Amino acid sequence: MGDGTSLLFGLDGFRVVSVTRSPIGVRQVLIEGVANEQACPDCGVFSARVHARWSQRVKDLPYGTPVEVSWDKRRFACDEGSCPRRTFTEVSEQLGPRRRLTLRLRHRLEAAVSRGPRSIADVAREYAVSWWSANQALIDRAADVLGPAPAGVRWLGVDETRVRRVRWLLEESGWKRSDPWMTSFVDLDPTRPAGLLGLAPGRSGAAVTGWLNRQSAAFGTASRWWRSTRRRRSPPPSAGRCRRPDWWSTTGICTGWPT
Repeated sequence: MGDGTSLLFGLDGFRVVSVTRSPIGVRQVLIEGVANEQACPDCGVFSARVHARWSQRVKDLPYGTPVEVSWDKRRFACDEGSCPRRTFTEVSEQLGPRRRLTLRLRHRLEAAVSRGPRSIADVAREYAVSWWSANQALIDRAADVLGPAPAGVRWLGVDETRVRRVRWLLEESGWKRSDPWMTSFVDLDPTRPAGLLGLAPGRSGAAVTGWLNRQSAAFGTASRWWRSTRRRRSPPPSAGRCRRPDWWSTTGICTGWPT
């Protein structure tokens, strides 16, 4: 495929490999990264040896007619003998680790929600993404605007709050129960003024670990304790059963409960 097609597509760090049309009229665009090598995230040594390839569907900005974008993604082999990581996955500025939406699409979603009177559900329908994807784009942008992560805390409190009443919404598949919750993170240290550190949508373990993963390594190192303010019928779990992100456990944070 010529460079003109890649220039017209305009996704930084990628070039268009092929463009085809499916029997139902959907344009199928196959892209690949322009970088021939990438650095191992563990040791930093660059590698150009491709271990495997696979096609990953990604979401991008709409182009009038329906478009399906697939990324010919590579897994590189690390050539550093002392590195414990044998292979690592290709990443880019537009499509970071575990990302399925391009950065420019996430920016468009955030702008459509925050700069107008439209709901998140309305924007999600226009761009054919889930409500959670549009909401996450707004959360990521808010985190950038708010600046650096909060300083480490001695006791980190986690609580869940229902943000509005239960409602029933009529969707194409029928009536669906809407029971929205938010998870809040607060400083429980009695020697410091209590304050709200952050909010995350939902009330699941993924909401907690997702917020923790977005904090800096300095926040994890400075924080010593994690405590849930939810009501429990049994004693708190021991340190061995705590489920925290890798850096949250390896830095010795989930070591017990304050007395």
